[in-house]
Amino acid sequence: MVNKREHRAYSKQDIQKTILPMIKDIDRFCKKHEIDYYLMSGSALGAMRHRGFIPWDDDLDIAMTKENYEKFIELFDQEKDESKYLLQYENTKEWPLFLTRVCLKGTTMVSNEFKYNFKQHHTVFVDIKHLFIAPNGKMAHWIQYMASQLLRVNALAICNFPTKSLLKKIALKTSKIVVNHLTRPLLITYINKYEGASTKYFGYYFGRERYKHTGISRDIVGKPRYVEFEDTLLPVFEKVEEYLERRFGDKWMEMPSQEVKSQYPSHSDFVDLEKDYTKYLNEDRTKWLY
Repeated sequence: MVNKREHRAYSKQDIQKTILPMIKDIDRFCKKHEIDYYLMSGSALGAMRHRGFIPWDDDLDIAMTKENYEKFIELFDQEKDESKYLLQYENTKEWPLFLTRVCLKGTTMVSNEFKYNFKQHHTVFVDIKHLFIAPNGKMAHWIQYMASQLLRVNALAICNFPTKSLLKKIALKTSKIVVNHLTRPLLITYINKYEGASTKYFGYYFGRERYKHTGISRDIVGKPRYVEFEDTLLPVFEKVEEYLERRFGDKWMEMPSQEVKSQYPSHSDFVDLEKDYTKYLNEDRTKWLY
């Protein structure tokens, strides 16, 4: 059992300094293979407002179109530095969410949200998300969004997502009935229904975005535009300012209140940047030792 009092405390900045070399490696890899990607959500906001990480953030999100996403996973899996990285594949028994993670070996980063999913890799990571093709019609887009949310809630239920909210507990339990071996493939097929279609929008699902923020016009996405991020340059949407205004409001460049900062999601409730997370699990991977 680990004595928390003797355990070293790591700051958000320590975690960010660990993530930065990871995204540099990913950027070099994507340039080598002509794979387009973009900083998303808080990572894009950090790039434009802070010229780097949001000071109180502890992860990094990137997004790719399906073609680039599948190409990245296939080639990165073949060429990655095995001594440093491993992939947490989407839609698996270990990780039922619909995003892939590049995980850094030899580190531990446990979030309270996923601490009871003992099968996943609890490391420092970079999230790689898929931009779906979204339909032009509002009703069709809403149905696609709802299909993704059923899958998302079910994935959280499989991960033993902890909550004190009675409504959330009911939703998690209900999802295990509604989303099963018959309906799950149908929902996955539906959210991919528009791949290859020439619609005006991408759909950004499986994050924390509400419905009205999940549709992103192709015009906004455009070509990757490299901007300053810490001591390097990383890509954002071509019209990133318009994206950020729609996502965070017209005052997105202003610093938020302390109350808003305190509501920011944490992925680092227990951290060790010098020891692999497996050292903190019991032999059967059923209990944390900290």
